[in-house]
Amino acid sequence: MVLSVVIGAHVAFAIGLIAASAVKYVPQLREMLDAKLIKHEEEPPPKEPPPPPPDFKPPPIQTPSLDLPVVAGPPSERAVVVPKAEPPPPAAKPAPPPITQARVAKGSNLGEACSTYYPSASRRLSEEGSVVLLVFVAPSGRVSETKVETSSGIGRLDEAAQKCVTAQGRFEPQKVGSEAVGSWQRMKWTWRLTS
Repeated sequence: MVLSVVIGAHVAFAIGLIAASAVKYVPQLREMLDAKLIKHEEEPPPKEPPPPPPDFKPPPIQTPSLDLPVVAGPPSERAVVVPKAEPPPPAAKPAPPPITQARVAKGSNLGEACSTYYPSASRRLSEEGSVVLLVFVAPSGRVSETKVETSSGIGRLDEAAQKCVTAQGRFEPQKVGSEAVGSWQRMKWTWRLTS
């Protein structure tokens, strides 16, 4: 008997829990499940097109008047309008002096001076080659700028030749009359291993 009272109390408690949760969640479920009928909206009837604009006449096109002198007399004596002459093209710059062959100054031994510039990586790899340089020889005979005209095919050798010629090169400057002037000169430098 006591057992049936305990079981009945538990069953009553469980029913109470279910009922409490049903009161709380069933209305929310009902709202989610309610189907609402959506009324089909009717499209409004098409609007009438606007009335055409009143007759529109564009303003007359006016040509600008030119202030030209009017000369009386026969047609052969009337003034003739001559268009403004275009300015002449700018004068062409004079051609630079031709590039001459570089001549090493007397007493200068460029071969010995440049032997220390031979790249060590090129020595290890037995790289040799010739590079043609354009050197700008200042009036003093010193080199102020170099450009590679024809590469040796090995960038290290080209750079070493430029560094050596810039640092050690002494050349005979070009002369205009008796005055020394700066000029571009061409020289070929060959890197060759001796040992």
